[in-house]
Amino acid sequence: MKNESYRILHTADWHLGKLLNDQSRDEEHALFLDWLLEVVAAEKIDAILVAGDVFDTANPPQSALRRYYDFVSRLFKLGDCQLVLIAGNHDSAAQLEAPKEALQSLQTHVVGFLPENPDDRILCLPNRENPKVAMALIPFLRDRDLRVGKAGETADEIREQLASGISECYAETAKAMGDAGLSCPLVATGHLTVVGSETSDSERDIHIGGLGSVSPGHFPEAFDYVALGHLHRPQSSDPGGRVRYSGSPIALSFSESTDRKEVRILEVGEKAIEHRSLLIPVFRSLAQIRTSTADLEKSIKEFSAGKGKLRAWAELIVEDALLEDSIAERVAGLVEGLDFDVLKVVRGKAESIIGMSAENVSDDEAIESLLDQPVHVFEHLLDQQEQFSEKEVEELKLAFARLMEMEAQPELLEA
Repeated sequence: MKNESYRILHTADWHLGKLLNDQSRDEEHALFLDWLLEVVAAEKIDAILVAGDVFDTANPPQSALRRYYDFVSRLFKLGDCQLVLIAGNHDSAAQLEAPKEALQSLQTHVVGFLPENPDDRILCLPNRENPKVAMALIPFLRDRDLRVGKAGETADEIREQLASGISECYAETAKAMGDAGLSCPLVATGHLTVVGSETSDSERDIHIGGLGSVSPGHFPEAFDYVALGHLHRPQSSDPGGRVRYSGSPIALSFSESTDRKEVRILEVGEKAIEHRSLLIPVFRSLAQIRTSTADLEKSIKEFSAGKGKLRAWAELIVEDALLEDSIAERVAGLVEGLDFDVLKVVRGKAESIIGMSAENVSDDEAIESLLDQPVHVFEHLLDQQEQFSEKEVEELKLAFARLMEMEAQPELLEA
């Protein structure tokens, strides 16, 4: 028998297809999704809400796509739990929406692109005839959703336009929900950055030049809960906890190694929503080991790999190591036969890479970071040029950021 309240599970940032130092995270994702299905049954969950970044890239590997569709199928077979997903900045909106009609037959609702008509952003659950909750399904808002760019705009002007566009999108959607005469609690979704939130090093700038941050006050009070994605640490920058990130289900970088991952359980009553955290088991421990060259052997021998069904991974930070030290070879011999793997060996005083600070960064990690953040490389090289005025430098940086946004989302080129 179903519970009296309507229960929603808020999760986000699965990043299916994610790699960590060329190591697949598929085993961890498989264990998480198995656990999630168990939670649906044990907690009598009526709907799962995934607030963006289902995949790690716009063109995920086939293994990630299979993992996603397998979960959709298994959830449908459980019975009465619906699945609701919005696109994040890592997702291809077009790819998510391509099987939209087929997925609806499996009780799965997908919104990749922002519907132009605010009425089309509203999803009533379990149905429109007898809604227990109404959701404002707002995916990652791209630059083109929020403003019309003009030549010569300053960063401050773009920042103001983005914030204003985001605020207007939520306001007009809340108004549409009010005009529809909905008397049930309201939930809004989003995939963006809220000012004052804590980030990790596995998140990318979400808007051109990283200018698209908003405050909790940009979300109308009509929404009883705002389910966010993008930041990987579970948190709320809103004192009342109404605007909240569920965080990612697994640690996506070593900077998140001490985070406790969770999903949020929303208890939707007739007039209000209460919510609580449910901790996710650690399927594979990630850890950072800080040491010196003198204490290297001792630190490795004394390290405890922690709990988890899968073999633990560690990042080893040798504070006083220099580039000429053969740390990697030494570490490989020391960890042989132990119950964990060292994926990264980080020198504490590595030299700068093309003028950018590379403190506490290994050679491989520095290269990986540069490839992952080409905007930073371009900005650094541009800052070396003396022939451009300050205004021209700003315009070129913004133009390059736009090109990177289009490269990450090929459908923008068709607009």
